[in-house]
Amino acid sequence: MINVEEKEYKYDAFISYRHCELDKFVAENLSKILESYELPKNIKEKLNLDGKTIKRIFRDQDELPLSSNLEDPIIEALKESKYLIVICSPRLKDSLWCKKEIETFKKLRGRKNIFCVLIEGEPSDSFPEEVLYDEIKTKKGKEKILVEPLAADVRGINKKEVLKKIKEEKLRLIAPMYNLDYDDLKQRHKQRRQRRILITSMIVAASCILFTIYTSIMLIKINSQQNTLKLHQALTLSNSAEEYLKKDNRYDAIKSSYEALTEFNGVSMPYTSEAEYALVESLGIYDAGTSYKVVSELKTKGVSDYIKSSDNNKYAAVYDESDEITLFNTKTLKKIKTFTVSGSYTSENSFSFIGNDLFAYVNEKGNINIVSVKDGKIIKELKKDKNSYISVKGSKDGKYLTYTNQKTLYIYNVKDNKEIGKIASDDNYIKEMYYSEDNNYIFATTSKKNYDINTEDYINIHVISTKDGKEINSKEINAGYVSGILTKDNNAYMLLNRSIGTDFNMIVVSYDYIDNNINWTRTFEGNWGKFIIKSYAENTNDIAVVNYETVTVLDASSGNTVEAFNTESEIISIYSYMNKEIYLVFLKNGSVNFINMQYKNNVELLGKFEFNLDEYTKVSQSENGFLLIPRDENRVILYEQKSNKDIKKLDKKVETPKTNSVKLTDYDEIKEKYNIKNKNLVDKMFYDTKKELLFVNYTNKDIAIYNVKTKKLLNTLNNVGKVDTYYGKDKYSRIYIGDISNSYILDKNYNKVGHIKSLISVDKDKVIIKNSDNYYKIKIYTLDDILKEAKEYLK
Repeated sequence: MINVEEKEYKYDAFISYRHCELDKFVAENLSKILESYELPKNIKEKLNLDGKTIKRIFRDQDELPLSSNLEDPIIEALKESKYLIVICSPRLKDSLWCKKEIETFKKLRGRKNIFCVLIEGEPSDSFPEEVLYDEIKTKKGKEKILVEPLAADVRGINKKEVLKKIKEEKLRLIAPMYNLDYDDLKQRHKQRRQRRILITSMIVAASCILFTIYTSIMLIKINSQQNTLKLHQALTLSNSAEEYLKKDNRYDAIKSSYEALTEFNGVSMPYTSEAEYALVESLGIYDAGTSYKVVSELKTKGVSDYIKSSDNNKYAAVYDESDEITLFNTKTLKKIKTFTVSGSYTSENSFSFIGNDLFAYVNEKGNINIVSVKDGKIIKELKKDKNSYISVKGSKDGKYLTYTNQKTLYIYNVKDNKEIGKIASDDNYIKEMYYSEDNNYIFATTSKKNYDINTEDYINIHVISTKDGKEINSKEINAGYVSGILTKDNNAYMLLNRSIGTDFNMIVVSYDYIDNNINWTRTFEGNWGKFIIKSYAENTNDIAVVNYETVTVLDASSGNTVEAFNTESEIISIYSYMNKEIYLVFLKNGSVNFINMQYKNNVELLGKFEFNLDEYTKVSQSENGFLLIPRDENRVILYEQKSNKDIKKLDKKVETPKTNSVKLTDYDEIKEKYNIKNKNLVDKMFYDTKKELLFVNYTNKDIAIYNVKTKKLLNTLNNVGKVDTYYGKDKYSRIYIGDISNSYILDKNYNKVGHIKSLISVDKDKVIIKNSDNYYKIKIYTLDDILKEAKEYLK
């Protein structure tokens, strides 16, 4: 007997879904299929049901009134719905609105009245937490237990297959709505279907003369379906290439788009303009070095944590969480050597370059290995006396190596292969080590261990001569941490941090390490210092200190603030230009700020640095660019201003073609003649040179292309940005449109097949690009050309 609730509901079910293309497709078709389904006659009689089985399904697109407040109608609909059907994909978890719908319904009806429909991804990635867990009361309090939700799986490789799965799986949702056994309902449904098939078979038997024709048609359909599947696969590979580029994974982007144009798993792929566009973009065929873009990447075994470069930036080393340090060439990203270390001793201070030719690190035994950066061969192993070494620091001139085991500081002359001094500390432990700019002095910091967070810390700065390894001065300072020390003349500028309880301060100290005097001290309350850097511009005496989101420029002679600049995200690195008072500031979110002290401004360099990931943790310089570590990934990404290998500089200025714009007074007339949709969104209109094509640019960054003679819409390109110039055709009859920032190559069907930054002009067989004040020409690449380039790259 069925448990029928006393309350009558307005809706049999409420469908919760994200308004994405596939999710919406499933929600619409599932609603139609459920509302059109009827239970077998004998079951309807048993349940005393009249009319349609499921009368009404709520979907917000159909049911919501026009209201400024969408929340009340949704909640009302949830109250009036007997069941909740959740369309599940990895996108669902990003929707706070869907989460709220599920939480609200669960409070109203409980989890058992919630059904899941899986359309993409795996259950663990797609099912909402609210239906995967129930809370139960235990002796310890409330605990979450994992439960298995009632679910239907309708995943498919295309919409046609998904729709087929919806029709097959509908009974999994209908059966529990009427407390029916799924297998029993399925069997009755099958029997009803068999009866229909029997009747159909009789009709077919009477018409068997048409069988041969029918078979031929089916063969054509099968062939058509195969072609459709191939096309779908080619488009999927193209989309994957674009996604790889968004994640700055250039190799896989090139590989996917190349396979989309050639063959995938031994199956020949049909040509698509989407794949050609993706391959041109992935290869960077038309790059003229106008921006820093991903060139390649270095894979590490574990998540990458720390990175350092040699002084000339030709070599770098990265430590990853598998306890490996990889030494590599920054130009080619070729691995020179991988060293196994012990996680017990490894930190950012446990490896260092010694000049440009040597590299030192603490090995798995706690000893120090000194290796050649050219081949990674071990030149010297410095064995521990008793306690393992924990940190190393090499001088930029390649002469010295300092290293500690917390209690003792050792100074080693690498050139002469001998220890020139050591300083023991009984009551204190040695923390950080820095060299003066001329490498004549070492600054070692020591402090007493203090486990009481509510008492003040004090550190000692020890000044040691590299000439004989002897300490010449020391100074005690009320601070607990050193974030950086830089020197100029006889002054050390120290960035320190002090914390007492939950309060913390950033402290900047100017210290004359020869006379042993403190020149000045600046304290910034509530800040934590990360970096200190000086200006290399002539006739300036500035230093810049960085906390999480602020760069403060100080007068090095007085400590007074010259200027302070805020950023929109956490700062992960800062660099100073040579001979200019300019700072380059790298942010955690991938943005790069340009601080120019001459104009006292802070500008985000839009388009100059194309860092596409959401979050980065470390930055280091390469020979020709920058190395960045993305958060929680096992790779280092190389970004450079890479330009086409065949690019040639021009010795004269090139003018941009004059735009054949439509007069503003003609806009209304043209909108009516061409029956242009979304008339109120039209931003700009222009013609090609011969007035054969009309280009309509919308404020939403779309552009529509019309045939002037027939007034017919030829194609609409989505999200291409501002387009206001027709550059002409090449010898392959391809069209070039865009603006000075971004331009596009269109094929004969007006689809995008290429993208060019900073385009100025188009000739028959070349494009002209502007970079700064210089003009360059690049040959126009055919499909065969880019396939050849891709094949070479993938080798």
